[in-house]
Amino acid sequence: MSISKTRCIVDKCIRETASKCNSCEQNICIHHLNEHADQCRNIESSLCLVDDIYEISNRLNNFVISKSQFIKTLEEWRYEAHETIDKFCKSKQDEYIRIIKEEIAQSQRTIATLSCDPDASIDYIDWAKHKIETIHEQLNELEQIQLKIFPLKIDNSLINIESLIYDLKVDSSPPLLKDLFSSSSSKNELTSDLNSFSPLNSNKIDLENNSLVYYESAKQYLKVQSDNWYSLASNETNLLISEKSNLSLIDQSLRIINRKSFLNIGIKDLCWSKILSRFILITPKEIYTLDENMISLELCPINIINNYRWERGTSSNKTLFISTFGENPLIVEYNLLPSIHLNKRWQSAISFQENDIINDIKSNETYIGLIIENDTINQSYFQIRLIKSFQLIYSVDLGKGWAYRCSNINGIHWIIVDSYNHRLIQILNNGETNKKIYNYSTKPFNITHWTQQQFVIRTTEHIYIHDYC
Repeated sequence: MSISKTRCIVDKCIRETASKCNSCEQNICIHHLNEHADQCRNIESSLCLVDDIYEISNRLNNFVISKSQFIKTLEEWRYEAHETIDKFCKSKQDEYIRIIKEEIAQSQRTIATLSCDPDASIDYIDWAKHKIETIHEQLNELEQIQLKIFPLKIDNSLINIESLIYDLKVDSSPPLLKDLFSSSSSKNELTSDLNSFSPLNSNKIDLENNSLVYYESAKQYLKVQSDNWYSLASNETNLLISEKSNLSLIDQSLRIINRKSFLNIGIKDLCWSKILSRFILITPKEIYTLDENMISLELCPINIINNYRWERGTSSNKTLFISTFGENPLIVEYNLLPSIHLNKRWQSAISFQENDIINDIKSNETYIGLIIENDTINQSYFQIRLIKSFQLIYSVDLGKGWAYRCSNINGIHWIIVDSYNHRLIQILNNGETNKKIYNYSTKPFNITHWTQQQFVIRTTEHIYIHDYC
């Protein structure tokens, strides 16, 4: 009996079959066996990828946002918060009813003592009528009691969605295979493409997300006296600056509306506390508060810690943060209400390198920004942290230089002034830098936001008011 021999299925191959493929059950010669096996594995991988794509597509299409754990937890918190408010209102209502009943009972006891004796004296009748009239007036007042209550304010940073869902991004196109293994520079690295930025010329900064922030020309500027730290701060109406041994209060027309001598050894920083409605003055050894009309200056009950000297300060809601001068710095958090008192120290939450110092600290309701510089290597970087936990969100290398200062201008954008390189740098809360960093025609030493559409830059001898939109 003859055995029929089969040929390899590969086109133009005349070799006899050596084996049968376990995947496709085709006859393969020994020469093409490995190549065919690789092809089968690729086909199987493609089929698996089809299944994976179908599975993830199905999950995406059927994802029920309303049933997510986040929504469930938020609803539970809302229910508990409503219960808390209901209990609070009920307790105040009960307290009000109790006090009113006591007042009424007291008046009823007074009325019960009055006599209608026709033989009563004129003086007694006058006294009784006075008592009755007084009770009428008290009842009128009780009926017209006005409840003085402030709107309930909820701290938006209680639930920080941005920090929970920070890197949820979808790439618009798949990377090439070679890109998966190629090195690239950090997205936080600053570009060296610099354009000219004059205080008196209109400019715009182009962000990586294609949003534009326009910086209008400095339509207003004021010549001021220089000092060592170029301190300035603002509230909704006025600007406070330090000038050698003076403090000057400036209105929005750039008129100096008040100026007073301050003979302390130096004001290292200034900030505004909205909750106190007062400016806060940071000196190396003492902290002061100053009312917005520069009438009342008060020394705060804040003592230096372990012989550290105070350097910078920032206020957010009911909190004051103060940083210390020199290496191994501290950031100390103080509560402002009901009185100023120490809350915690944040030294262990921040990993400082040897010879690092804090050159600036600014905050908004959610984030705190730090300028950290290393004098030994002449290098500075900017950190964005969550204000509640000091969790690091981003750290941006600013490059060579010293004396960087920063300000948050609208809750989203941070502006950094670089006097060493005559630059303005813009950074978002997510750490992205703008595509172009602009030269400033003179050295910018400090910056602060002012009103909802302005920021102020201080140079050696001037302050410039820039509009933005």
